[in-house]
Amino acid sequence: MIKFSATITCQYDTPFAPFPVSQYDEALSWVKQSGFDGAEVCISNYDSIAAWKIKNDLDKAGLTCSTISTGQSRILENISLLHDDPEAQKKAQRRIREHIDAAVILGSKVTIGLLRGLGEAKRLEAQKALLLKNILPCVKYAEDKGVTLLIEAINRYETAMLNSAAQTIDFIAEAGGSPSLGILWDLFHANIEDPAFDTAIDAMGGRLRHVHIADSNRYFPGYGHIDFHAVYDKLKSTGFKDYMSFECFNLPSAQEVKDGSRDFIGDLRKR
Repeated sequence: MIKFSATITCQYDTPFAPFPVSQYDEALSWVKQSGFDGAEVCISNYDSIAAWKIKNDLDKAGLTCSTISTGQSRILENISLLHDDPEAQKKAQRRIREHIDAAVILGSKVTIGLLRGLGEAKRLEAQKALLLKNILPCVKYAEDKGVTLLIEAINRYETAMLNSAAQTIDFIAEAGGSPSLGILWDLFHANIEDPAFDTAIDAMGGRLRHVHIADSNRYFPGYGHIDFHAVYDKLKSTGFKDYMSFECFNLPSAQEVKDGSRDFIGDLRKR
């Protein structure tokens, strides 16, 4: 059965969570009451939070952790696997290892999206080689810990590389095809980069381990033109049993996200 999760944050506010960090407890209650199976937890660093506490909080709420969302550290701390400063590259590797350690406690996957770096079109080949070099030790660490790293395909207007499902599949193959590497497929990005959703899903096969839900304009589902019924039916037909997780902006409003999520999930589960 396909599972559902929603973004919550326990450290810094994010436009992808309908509750600010100051309402963390309320967010957990809403996730449970809205029919989600788990939470996608935004964590930038571990200076002020502990994975075991988050695990206890989720357990008390009767929830799981679908994945750790890691992109905030790229924005707030300017670290990435592609940073020109080697120390920033090493810091990104250390941070990924910390995320992997937390994922062991939380029983979750770890997202590698913006934390991998944005890249530059004029240096694309050299940077792809650098990304491969810097991510391989993280992959080995994930293998040793039994954790899945999710490489996110992000559209060309936000990153210079790994924009489509096909490009992400090729990169994973170049990285040796480790079983600890999966794909995070975001419907907002896919709407820009993947010509046909059905074809992309078939091509990713078992590498597809997580799906982000957002409409074509990154609004809450129903305010763009993505056919979520068709996507859900296709995923279900392939035997996908991982998480579909909300990562839409709080548009048209956070209240709409809060009020509409239960019905949206319930509608899909009836299919």
